[in-house]
Amino acid sequence: MKSKLSRRDFLKVAGVVTAGSFLVACGAPEAPAEEATDESPGETAPVKEDVTLSVLNIWGGSRVPLMEDMFTRFTEEHPWITVENVLVPGGERLQKIQTSIAGGTPPDCPMINQGELPMFVVRDALIALDGYMEQDGVSVDEYYDYAIEASQWEGQTYTLPNVSAAYALLFYNVSAFNEAGLDPDNPPETWDELTVAAEKLTVKEEGIIQRLGYQFYHGLPGMNDFTQALVSNHGKFLSNDGRTAEFHSPEGVATLKWLIDVMTTVYGSVDAFQEWGAVQGAEDISNPFIAETLASKFGGVWEIFYIQEGNPDLEYRIGQLPASATGEQHVSAAGTRCIRHKGRKKHPDDSWQLVEWLGHEPTAAGWFMQEQGRPSPLKAVNEDAVYYEKFPTTWPNILKMVESAVRIPITPAQAEVDRVVAQALEEVAYATREPEEALEWAATEAQALLDEAWAEVW
Repeated sequence: MKSKLSRRDFLKVAGVVTAGSFLVACGAPEAPAEEATDESPGETAPVKEDVTLSVLNIWGGSRVPLMEDMFTRFTEEHPWITVENVLVPGGERLQKIQTSIAGGTPPDCPMINQGELPMFVVRDALIALDGYMEQDGVSVDEYYDYAIEASQWEGQTYTLPNVSAAYALLFYNVSAFNEAGLDPDNPPETWDELTVAAEKLTVKEEGIIQRLGYQFYHGLPGMNDFTQALVSNHGKFLSNDGRTAEFHSPEGVATLKWLIDVMTTVYGSVDAFQEWGAVQGAEDISNPFIAETLASKFGGVWEIFYIQEGNPDLEYRIGQLPASATGEQHVSAAGTRCIRHKGRKKHPDDSWQLVEWLGHEPTAAGWFMQEQGRPSPLKAVNEDAVYYEKFPTTWPNILKMVESAVRIPITPAQAEVDRVVAQALEEVAYATREPEEALEWAATEAQALLDEAWAEVW
């Protein structure tokens, strides 16, 4: 058994932020300063100071032109503000934000994850947006409950969600389904049906995988796979108040056993999967589903945009991820990319303008999602007819997925708890622990982290 890593030690290693929101500058006032409106006749308004605001994010590849388009249009409406697009690899984002904060030069609007919000609020790294929102008519009612609630802490709103935390779908290749004798009009809806279908879809030659029948979110069964399957098996990751670990319940154990059963049935072994994966394209417009060496997968809604760019003629469909025999098809929503407000003491009001643009403005935040065929956390955006016009075959299923979302409570120890559970899942995948033992160990570790974190908050 690995030694326990304390919550404080984890923060020293992992830093302060992860992907999920855009924030604005350190030391900004808690409410916007009021602008003078009683200028004397003949007086001109003061000239605004030229400002450059940085947006640290991981949206590279084919999304760069979309981001640049949003920034250009923002500057056209706010000519004194220039936006610097700071693109970083996903694995480096957290460390870069941590380093910049420690050095006193945090990015103005870095991408973070809502799951990290409590950790930042407790450390005074965020300010409440409610004053700005009231001033500019931004209402929490415009967002889905699961989306805006994850942006709030202790009754105040600290970020604006930029993308929907409900994202998980089953992607499957129509030709592969037909070839395997499966009905593309009736994708698997239960765990057992997915296991059978994935085995039929897998093609091997002399024991070597040529086409994989099904792939988990990041290859081996991980956090995303576990939480999604757990909520479709009447299980809970945490208690409703976020204070107690509950993922090691009988429902949790059954969920993990099923994931490992699928892995063993379809992959054969971890080594066999890794040999297949070593010759596949990257997880973007060249990924194996687009290259048709993968027949079905747990994918995010952004895959639709990748398919458009990488293989627009691909005949595929999407469905809901399956549930257990006694469960219901749901997706978990544990937090997403959002907009953060706090950074340098200068220009907090300008930073808020950019936050609102990226997390609320329909022609920017909404447009960015619509161009990718992804659901927005803003209800009105998802009701726009443009989705049905551009994505007639996929959009109804995406809305069904969004409406099935089950919110997982966020806690001050979110990142640390996720890390512990991810370690347990990896150990089970590599057969160094049994599911019951691994989840029991993770629950003990997670509970200690939760208790410590909540004690600090209160």
